Amino acid sequence: MNDPKLYEVVNRLMSESMHLQNGESVCVVTDTERLPLANVFRDVANEYNSDPILVVMAPRQQHGSEVSNIISGAMMKSDVVFQVVTHAMTHTDATRDAMQAGSRILVLRGITKDLMLYGAINANYKDIAITCQKVAEFMGQAKQAHISTDAGTDLVMSIDNRTPHILDGIVKGPGTFAAMPDGETAISPAEETTEGNLVIEHSMDGLGLLDEPIHLTVVKGRVASIEGGQSAQMLKQMIDQSDKDANNIAEFAIGTNPKARLIGNLAEDKKLEGSVHIAIGDNHVLGGNITSNIHLDGMVLNPTVELDGKCIISNGKLQLE
Repeated sequence: MNDPKLYEVVNRLMSESMHLQNGESVCVVTDTERLPLANVFRDVANEYNSDPILVVMAPRQQHGSEVSNIISGAMMKSDVVFQVVTHAMTHTDATRDAMQAGSRILVLRGITKDLMLYGAINANYKDIAITCQKVAEFMGQAKQAHISTDAGTDLVMSIDNRTPHILDGIVKGPGTFAAMPDGETAISPAEETTEGNLVIEHSMDGLGLLDEPIHLTVVKGRVASIEGGQSAQMLKQMIDQSDKDANNIAEFAIGTNPKARLIGNLAEDKKLEGSVHIAIGDNHVLGGNITSNIHLDGMVLNPTVELDGKCIISNGKLQLE
């Protein structure tokens, strides 16, 4: 990929998002489907006198699938890690262990040339950081969240004593991570507390664009039933073929990026300002107690969100003042 604009964006990510310093050790983790983009990251990192290591694997089967000890070890030994991958490694022991070792990580899951050049990646991330912080303050003070939509979502969960995670495109220091494109504040609801109906709209990890909305019934923090079309059947099959904790309600997050597009790729979809995404599966990287082989985000559009009765999103519009 010889597009000069692409090299400019990657250089901006390294300087502004990662704050890469001259001589820091860099590991670029990728898979065979994302290798051309990963090569751009390696080339630009060379300009920082980093002597970057490029580690290439076969694409994982799902978001949240673990990687080999070789890859895990390479990340742990690196100051900076760029994950240029098809399926997210965020919710894995490998990423958690690298952060505990002090690595700074930039997640670029599902990344494409289009996502690198257009849409959410071009937002004003200083403004996004302010919005994310406001959402985090509301989340951190609340005990209960209520998410509802005209499409049928009516979900209640406890977020008491859970820590919100700000993803504003800026890696804050050793042992932290961000993603690109970015713009969300996420929290893991307390296990066994989420109850109600969840309707996933438009797109979901592992499925892409949906043929029709997926209706899930949630009981004591677990998906108890799944209804809908072909996409719903595929989701049920993924959960059934995974582990016993794949049906856990793992994450509740609010998108904060005004330039995000709905394009069928959760890497950008879930950043849409005023949207919500709910994830199933693993939550241990977000401070929970559940380890699973999957972590799948699903979109909830035009939600109304109340935290301890205070409305912070009204029909998809942020209400943070």
